[in-house]
Amino acid sequence: MGGELDAAWRAVRDVLGTMARDLTDAASTMPTRTADVIAGGVRGRVEADAASTIAVADASSALRGEVAADAVSPRYVRGRDLIDEADYSALRRSGGIDSLGTSPTFERIQRLQGFDGRVTRATSDEIDSAVARGGAELFRGFEEGRFLDAFVSGPVRPGGGTTGSGTYASPLERIALHYTDPGRTQDLATRQAKVLRMALRPDARTITLNALESDRGRTLVQISRELTAIRNIRNPTAAESARYTALLDQELVMADIGQYGALRGWDAIDGSATWRNKEWAVLNPTALLAQR
Repeated sequence: MGGELDAAWRAVRDVLGTMARDLTDAASTMPTRTADVIAGGVRGRVEADAASTIAVADASSALRGEVAADAVSPRYVRGRDLIDEADYSALRRSGGIDSLGTSPTFERIQRLQGFDGRVTRATSDEIDSAVARGGAELFRGFEEGRFLDAFVSGPVRPGGGTTGSGTYASPLERIALHYTDPGRTQDLATRQAKVLRMALRPDARTITLNALESDRGRTLVQISRELTAIRNIRNPTAAESARYTALLDQELVMADIGQYGALRGWDAIDGSATWRNKEWAVLNPTALLAQR
């Protein structure tokens, strides 16, 4: 047991070090005051996480019945509400980061939240257990097996779609099968080998697309009112003009519902009541279990 804890502690230390570097990198693009606040937050978060190392190190025991002891289990990172903290102008200037997907802004938000970690590898029984405990069962199809392997080994490359930025999956296996071979030229066994069965952790934070759109609508109304008020000022001060620009940047960032959901700290958006293919957009890959 001692050897297992030592190995687990090393894994935790590596994760915390990566988290600190990522958040510090994100802070470096922001104004000095904001960067100092974030850097301080990084130190506090790392110290707090280190204090609870034993609980984290034995995470496989805490998740027994959901993820077995032999599963490769990166730590699940729970998000928080960053709506009132985010520097939207800095997020809009995220084009310089090493981007994996189509939206550097979304990936910057993922880094700020700690959503840029890997999925958790799990067995079929572990997926069954997670689903039985309330985790959503999801399937994702890949055109090539190497893409599936890269997804599981991480980092996850986010994409975009009808529900904004995120990683798309469906509770319908036939939908995932279609994506493995859009031309339908391959046999069923070949296509099934390129479908990844997954589940969201039972404690993942999820929200329906309709609920998230309603929440975003209320937020955008508030932003619009403030923009109108500043626009009607005859001779705005420099501070008022800067505020106006910041609000415009905020509005543009929130135009992507996936980015808005990630800022709110949600792990996944459930679009099954909206879309025919029942698709979900996963914002936080660390909340995913993948059957391998």
